[in-house]
Order: sequence, then structure tokens, then C-alpha cells
Amino acid sequence: MQRRRLLATLAAAASGGFAGCGASGSNSPTQTPTTCDDHAPRRIELTGIESIDATDLSIAPTVQRARSTSTAPATLTVTITNEGDDRAVDVTDGPRCHPFDRGRGRSDPRGLWLYRAGDTPDDRAGECWTRAAVPPDSVGFDGYACGQSPLASSDSITTVYEVWDDYATDGYLEPGAYRFETTVSVYSNEDSAEPIRSVDLWLEMTASTVSP
Repeated sequence: MQRRRLLATLAAAASGGFAGCGASGSNSPTQTPTTCDDHAPRRIELTGIESIDATDLSIAPTVQRARSTSTAPATLTVTITNEGDDRAVDVTDGPRCHPFDRGRGRSDPRGLWLYRAGDTPDDRAGECWTRAAVPPDSVGFDGYACGQSPLASSDSITTVYEVWDDYATDGYLEPGAYRFETTVSVYSNEDSAEPIRSVDLWLEMTASTVSP
């Protein structure tokens, strides 16, 4: 499927929704943090996966918990397995350099956010999985680089993500389709200066309402 056509389809699919959370658009002193009263259950499903140039390196996303309720969020597990010789990659299961770190955890179109379990925001809005914070005019990320992490043959790196609402958008876990993209660079070893190749991964997730 052509990427341009897919992005257009996802944007159209996610345009519908319903009110529940309010997000302000400017970080002025008079604004108040996001609030959320609509915490009805949602269902998160993984509906599409594609990896490019993933020879000898499998990347397997799996929805572990599909139901998002007031007591627990939906969760996604991403496992990277080295099916070839010993090598190194530029991701690990750590707070700074995981597969969907920084801006790669934000969906396109905006609406969902993947937070690494253990590194989720501590300013949750009520019983909703969204931040109780004033949305900024723009979102920036630290510009650090991720070094190489060794990945021996047959070894895996597994990261668990909680699926949160993007507090800078209107509504709460709006029904629709959302896309996430990331790239994993592969090195011959942890001392290599240049990668031997990069593996592109995209996945599509859908959010929908479910009965309480």
C-alpha cells in the first residue's frame, strides 16, 4: 500500500469522534490543565504492521491488553529479536532509547501516545489515561543520540507501552485509526561508528468505544 494513500485514509478515519476531554491550545497563564470526565471503556486493536529491511531482525508488536478502562490502560508490547549473528542496535528497553521514544510515541494523526511502562506521566487527569496539564503551543524533545546496545544472536529486547490519549488534542481516545512509525539502526557490533542498515517499522492501531 502506498504510504501517502494510507496516511490520507488514516486521517479521514480518525476525523470523527466525541467530546470528553478538553485541551487548550496555548500555554498562557490564564489557561487551566486538561480535564477529562469521559472515561468510558475503549478498545485498542493492532490492525496493521509493516517492517522494511528487517532481514534477520524481527520486530513483533502485540496488544497485550486491548481494553482501556478507568483502572488500567491498554498496553502494547514490542519485541525485537535478533535472528542472525551477534550485532548491535540503537534501541534498548530503557527510559531514553526505546523503539517509540520521544516524538515517535505520538500517533499520526494525533490522538494517541505510547508511553513506556514505568515512564508514564504522573499528572493523570482523573480516571482518564491522559495528562492533566496545559498543552503547550509546540512540543519539543531532547536532542540526544542513542548509542549502540549489543544484541546477541537469538536474544530479544522487549518494551511494554501504555496507550494514552494525547492531551494536546480534543476528545479522549477518539475512535479512529492511528499510525506510529519508528526506525531501528543495526550495527555489526557495539563499537561500530556507522550502521550497516536501518529497519523501518510502521504499525496501525484503532481505537473504538465498547460497552461498560
